[in-house]
Amino acid sequence: QALCLATPAVVIQRCEDIHVAEQAVTEAVVADRVGQQPVLDAFGGAGSVVTRRLEQRPPEDLRPLLEGDVRFSSSSGTEIRAMKAPLSWILNHVDVPAATTTEPVTIAGVPAKWYGAPDLAGRNGTLLYLHGGAWCVHLPGMYGAIAARLSAATGMRVLLVDYRLAPEHRFPAAVDDCLAAYRALVAGPTGRPRVSAGDSAGGNLSLVTLMQARDAQLPLPACAVLLSPATDISMSGPSIRYNAKADPMFSAGAGDLLPELYGPGLERTLPLISPLHGDWSGLPPLYFVAGSTEMLLDDSVRAHDRAQQAGTSSRIDVWPDMPHVFPLFPLLPEAKQAIRDIVAFIDEHARDVAA
Repeated sequence: QALCLATPAVVIQRCEDIHVAEQAVTEAVVADRVGQQPVLDAFGGAGSVVTRRLEQRPPEDLRPLLEGDVRFSSSSGTEIRAMKAPLSWILNHVDVPAATTTEPVTIAGVPAKWYGAPDLAGRNGTLLYLHGGAWCVHLPGMYGAIAARLSAATGMRVLLVDYRLAPEHRFPAAVDDCLAAYRALVAGPTGRPRVSAGDSAGGNLSLVTLMQARDAQLPLPACAVLLSPATDISMSGPSIRYNAKADPMFSAGAGDLLPELYGPGLERTLPLISPLHGDWSGLPPLYFVAGSTEMLLDDSVRAHDRAQQAGTSSRIDVWPDMPHVFPLFPLLPEAKQAIRDIVAFIDEHARDVAA
């Protein structure tokens, strides 16, 4: 199995409507490595029930989840199935609040969406958010929800960038799109974003964008927030091994599949795809948030160390027993506290800072 995307047990146990969660994954539950939590193979492992179902005509109850904003791609015979299906139970509970003001835009040729009223940008600044999804998938509902939550919590207008995805658009497409969006914000009426943020692959792209902006002598944000960033796709961190059984979301095969989908044939320590190996000097204050059970934990720990060694201010919080990108799951009390901590960090570094 290449990449297992699970319904984290800690989330399900605290889900008030657990019967809804169970319904959403009916007939798509496979045996778990370490317990009873359902594990869904999003990338077409041979033993996956959900893969076998989706090879046929999607049933009526799943078809709305698999159309529109969810993409199907293939590379070298590997099917990249809609990750929204494994996450459907979360999406029943995670959505953009109806009261949120949104505005679809195209910025520097890249599709994006603003979250928050336009006047927020002038009053409090903007936050550039780059979504995760292994460089291959975008879940607008889920990532729109975190963008809306950040806008409401910070008072900033948040731009969620819909960068091009692999494998149809491989490296450096996503890198180019994110830097183009950043340049456009800098040149726009409110100037540089006050904050840059991203999760997982989006955390990777956030760091790469910061390093490129610094090298181009562009104005940098006042700070950056990185949620479980994938900083080293060479997968050299010890946590890849010691958290292999504890991680409820990934399996070891992801390290073989994902880099080849994103940047086939490239040296995996190239800083533009593995920012851990880049130059960490001259960056704004960084805040890393990770869970202790992540296989990618050391991507955050080592990045935090590299930043400090380079003279860049950095803070890291590792939350016990939390999974990858847990702040995106608002059902978790820990996620709510993590958002409060993020807002406090932003207030400390970016509030009342001139554009």
